[in-house]
Amino acid sequence: MFEETDFNVFDDPTLSGRLTRIRQDLDPKFEQAGVQLMQHAFAQELPPLTVHIAKHARRHKNPPVDTWLALSTSARGYKMLPHIELGFWNDRLFLWVAVLQEAKTDWPELSTLTPLALSLDASFELSGDHTAQNAALPLTVANLSAQTTRYQTVKRGEWLIGKTYLRTDPLWQTPTALWADVLARFDRLLPIYHQLLK
Repeated sequence: MFEETDFNVFDDPTLSGRLTRIRQDLDPKFEQAGVQLMQHAFAQELPPLTVHIAKHARRHKNPPVDTWLALSTSARGYKMLPHIELGFWNDRLFLWVAVLQEAKTDWPELSTLTPLALSLDASFELSGDHTAQNAALPLTVANLSAQTTRYQTVKRGEWLIGKTYLRTDPLWQTPTALWADVLARFDRLLPIYHQLLK
């Protein structure tokens, strides 16, 4: 599936060049990954999900600094809903269950997710900003409490839980092992995502 050379799409400094490489090199892999992730979600009796692959349609000058796929229960979009993101920065792959600022509506109190979140092992991470490349924090009681409080009290607050794989991670030397780890973590995150949909 994904390989260390996939990061090379970000080597092109031009908008047209980078978009071309993303569409040629990464988007087909995102399509394949999306199908597998949907199948895993279906096996755990989640509602049907739709794959959304970033189009970067509003980019007219600067090349995208990241690219991704998102899974949501709506065919019309994903940012306004809790969703799952899988994507690349130039130095890491990320997998997040995400509740963005656009989704601040009638979702369950995030504090109710604390037991499920803390049942994950310490290799999982948190983030309060999906647009910040280096925002991942360790999954701890204190960090989870702070992130949940910030989401509830700060307009731009976001709530993400998942895992990042730095380009230097030894897993990149064995793509099959990397993808197996992604799928295993995806399965571990699905109960949290499922709870968000109730």
